[in-house]
Amino acid sequence: SLGEKSRALEYFNQALPLLRAVGNRCVEAATLNNIGAVYSYLGENSRALEYYEQALPLFRAVGDREGLSITLNNIGRIFADQNQPEVAIIFLKESVRIRETIRTDNRQLDEQLRQTYITTIEDDYRFLVNLLLQQARIPEAQQVLDLLKLEELRDFTNTRATFTSDGKIRYTDPEQAVLNDHNSLIALGTTILTCEDTNCTDLDRLYRQLEGLKAQYNAQIENFIATIQANRRDDDVFQDLDNLSSEAEDLLIAYQDAGQNAVLIYPFVLEDKLWLVWAAAGGVIGSIEVPITQAELAQTVHHLGRHLKTSGNIQAIQTASQQLYDWIIKPLESELTANEIDHLVFVNDRVTRYIPMAALFDGEQYLLERFQISNVLGLGLTDAIAGFSPLPAVQAELDAIVTQGNNPGVYPGQVFLNRDFTLDNLKTNVLSHNILHLATHAEFVPGRAEDSYILLGDGTTLKTADIDVMDRRLRNLQLVVLSACQTALGGDGGDGTEIAGISSYFLKKGRAKTAIASLWSVNDSSTSVLMQRFYTLLSTGELTQAEALRQAQLSLLYREETADFETRVADSRSLVSVRPRNSAATPTAPGFSHPYHWSPFILIGNGL
Repeated sequence: SLGEKSRALEYFNQALPLLRAVGNRCVEAATLNNIGAVYSYLGENSRALEYYEQALPLFRAVGDREGLSITLNNIGRIFADQNQPEVAIIFLKESVRIRETIRTDNRQLDEQLRQTYITTIEDDYRFLVNLLLQQARIPEAQQVLDLLKLEELRDFTNTRATFTSDGKIRYTDPEQAVLNDHNSLIALGTTILTCEDTNCTDLDRLYRQLEGLKAQYNAQIENFIATIQANRRDDDVFQDLDNLSSEAEDLLIAYQDAGQNAVLIYPFVLEDKLWLVWAAAGGVIGSIEVPITQAELAQTVHHLGRHLKTSGNIQAIQTASQQLYDWIIKPLESELTANEIDHLVFVNDRVTRYIPMAALFDGEQYLLERFQISNVLGLGLTDAIAGFSPLPAVQAELDAIVTQGNNPGVYPGQVFLNRDFTLDNLKTNVLSHNILHLATHAEFVPGRAEDSYILLGDGTTLKTADIDVMDRRLRNLQLVVLSACQTALGGDGGDGTEIAGISSYFLKKGRAKTAIASLWSVNDSSTSVLMQRFYTLLSTGELTQAEALRQAQLSLLYREETADFETRVADSRSLVSVRPRNSAATPTAPGFSHPYHWSPFILIGNGL
C-alpha cells in the first residue's frame, strides 16, 4: 500500500546517514537502490533515477556486480515506462552483459546452483527480449534468449555458422556513445567517494566535473533519441516510398520483357498497422491496410524463425507461417489471380526482412510452390580453422559447380580451397569472372556491420570494408552466391533495417547485379546439394536465376532423388513447364524437405 511505501521511505532515509557514518558502502548502495525502487513504484521516475545513479558508484566501488546489474536493469525499466525503449535497451543490455560475467564465474558451481541463479535473472532477460521484439530487433532478441540456455550452444559441426550468442553483448555506435558517457559518470562518482572519505583538496573541482559530465550525458541521450528517429526516417536501403513508382516501373518492365508477370509487394511496417503497397506492370498499383501491430508481427516472425533455425516441429512452423501468409499474401490473392502473377518481388521493410517468404504456408502449400520469389535491395573452406568446424561438403559442392581440370562441373572457373582461399587470391582473380561463389563460415553481428565477416581459408576474415576496397574489381560480376550463414544479415539498425547485410556490399552500384544469401545458419550438406542443383538448372540457359533457385529449392522440398532431379533438369532444357511435384516419387528417407534446409536462401537484386 501507499502507506507502507511511505513508511519504507522513512526507514531507508533514517538508515542512510548511519550507514554513511560507519562507511558501510555495500548496504548504503542497496539502500539507495531500494529508495529508487520505492519512488519508481510511486511513479516519481525522476527521483528514482536520481537514487539509482547515486547507488551505481557505490556498487562499483565495492565490486558488487550483481548490485550494479540490478540497478542498471532498474534504470532501463524506468526508461521503458517513460516510452523510451531505445534508451531502455542500452541499460538493459549492459545489465545482461554484467550478469553474463557473473555466470561465467559461476561455471565451477554445480548445476543446481547455476540454475538457481538463472531463475533469479530470467525475467529481466525476457523483459529485454520483449522490448527488442517490440522494436523488431529480432537477431538481438534471439541472442539474449540463447544466453538463457543451460546447455552449451551447439558446436559448428555441419553448420556454416558462427553464433554471436557468446555472452558478449554488442552495442550500436549511438548506444556505445551513451554508455561511454554513463560509465564516465559512474567512474567519476567512485573517485568522488574516495575524495569525500579523505577530504581531498580536489573535491570542488570533481563536483564541477561531475556537473559537466551530467550535462554531457543528458545531451548524449537527446542526441541518441534524435539519431534513432533520423534512422527510421532515413532508412533508404529499401524504404523509400517516394522512389517506388519509377524504380518499380523499370523493374516490372524488365520482367515483362522476359515474359514474366511480376508484382512488386511492399510491406510497409508501422507501429500500429501494416500497409501492403503493390505494383504491377502498366501502372497498376494499390494498397491495403492490415490491422496488425509491429510488435505482434515481430513476435510471429520471431516464433517462425526460432523453429526454422532449429529444424523444429513442422506443425509449429506451418502455424506461424500461415499467420504471416494471412497478413502479407492473403489480402492480395484476388489481385494476384486477376493479373495472372507468377513472380513476387518483395521490397521488404523492417521486421518483414527476416521472413523467408518462400516458406509462407497457405494451409496446403508453400509460396515457393506457386511463385518465383525475389527481393530488391568458386571459393570455399573445407578444413577446420581454430574456433570453426570444417565444411567437408564444400569440396563436392565446388567440384560439381566448377569445370576445372578433370572436374566436369557446369561452369568454367577457378577453385581456391582452404589456405588458397585468401583475400589476395580473391582480389587477383575476381575481375575476370562473372560469378563469385563463396562457401564458408560467416558471422553476423546485429547492429555492427563492421564486425560482421566471411571467414577466409587462411583464418583471416573478409569484412565489409574489404568489399568496399575491392570496388572496381567487382564490376564484371553478374551473380554473387554467398553459400554461408546469415549473409543476408548485417548493418547498423538492429531492428530489421540491417537485412541488406553483407550481400548489399556486393550489390552496390557498379558491382554485382544479383546476390543469393542466407537468413540463418545453414546446414553444410543440404546447402551443398541445393547449390549443386541451382547451378545445374541455371546452366541449362532456359531458366532465370530466380526460377533456377526456386526449382532447386522445390527439389529439396519434394525429396527428389537423383533420377527425379534429372527429370526436372530435362524438363527445363526442353522448355517443358517444370512440374511442381512427382507424385510417384516416394523416397523413404526424409532428406532435406524441412524448410530449415531450403528456405533460408533468398535472391536479392535482378532475378533474371
